[in-house]
Amino acid sequence: MLLTTSRKPSRRTRSLAKVLARFMNWRYINRGKLSLNELFKLTSDDGLAIIEEVKGNPAILKIINPKDESILLKIRFNVSNVTKVKMDDSPVVFIGKVPFDPVLLGAIPQSKAGLKLARKVDFKKKVFVRRSDEFYIFEFYYKDLMVFKMKVKRDGIRYGG
Repeated sequence: MLLTTSRKPSRRTRSLAKVLARFMNWRYINRGKLSLNELFKLTSDDGLAIIEEVKGNPAILKIINPKDESILLKIRFNVSNVTKVKMDDSPVVFIGKVPFDPVLLGAIPQSKAGLKLARKVDFKKKVFVRRSDEFYIFEFYYKDLMVFKMKVKRDGIRYGG
């Protein structure tokens, strides 16, 4: 998957985009003046992810299908401070009840086989998912170090446009 940002991202948005791309094993490109059509030409069949800003802060993650340019997943979030960590290309596993299919993000599926594999293998990249009454909290860990925390309102996750 290819990850980019809005046209003129803040330093905080660029930092999150680079760390998220590295964590999820995606490819990050600096958008610059590229239009959406030019971005779709650069993507593979996996998809395009765009981080957008609200008031200078990273706030929206869109996963777009490059074939028909439809939005597969839209997540409205707040993010904690990002810790830059040197990471490898190991697979990502979500632990906990995820409100969307992790395969959309290129992670291990939450099927019976995927959950069984997650119990048997100690993955380096883990995303712990917690739920409260109003929020989902995603904690991104590499080994035992928290890279960042993402807080998502329960109604902030949408499939499709």
